[in-house]
Amino acid sequence: MTETTAPLLKRHFHLRSHEVDRKGRAKPDVLFCFMLDSAWAHANNSRFSYDTLKAEGQLWVLSRFRAVFHKLPMWDDEIIVETWSKGTERMFGLRDFFIWSDKDEKLASATSAWLVIDRKTSRIQRIDLVNSDFPHQLNKNALTEKLEKLEIAQTTSTGSEYDVRYSDLDVNGHVNSSRYLEWILDSYPADILDSRNLKSFEMNFLAEALLGDRIRTASDLQTGGDYHEIKRTGDGTEVCRAITRWE
Repeated sequence: MTETTAPLLKRHFHLRSHEVDRKGRAKPDVLFCFMLDSAWAHANNSRFSYDTLKAEGQLWVLSRFRAVFHKLPMWDDEIIVETWSKGTERMFGLRDFFIWSDKDEKLASATSAWLVIDRKTSRIQRIDLVNSDFPHQLNKNALTEKLEKLEIAQTTSTGSEYDVRYSDLDVNGHVNSSRYLEWILDSYPADILDSRNLKSFEMNFLAEALLGDRIRTASDLQTGGDYHEIKRTGDGTEVCRAITRWE
């Protein structure tokens, strides 16, 4: 741990015109990006940084994520993303988030589970975050529910197909996690997106999608939550599954 690693990281963001929808609300995938960016920034001040793990032939990947939106911020708002590590559970590194307004109003709460994998083999690597000198907040929870594997019945309706393009990729050459949420939201008709607010989403990331892959979204809209899956069309591999809940 370096002297600059703090138990909590707070980052300020200003919502710009291209980060909101046509009703002026922050796009959920943009808020997701802000949280992921803050997670990387916090880890970057430690031995678990991107550069350190890369030198060891490893990388962080997001495995599970759940966010609850209490209120969506609006165009031109200033928001603060707060994040901290909660140590480990089995092979997962755990991290939580709050999003606050500049008036100290809680806008979102989120929890996440991450894996370290080998860059060449994609095999999960064992890490010992708890016994490291990283300043974990073991009893501080943004959400108390544990992240479990999502069990989703077979989806019945096909959404859209996409070819993975260069702009979809992150620094590791994989489709950025927030892009999957964007694809899921784009599968809804515009009138539904205009008239409803996303209350929460939960996602499992199961495999990577790479440049040139063709992927297909499918959904099953139910009263208790809408179920989504994203597969590679070439081999049928499921790369992501999710549940969205609306109000």
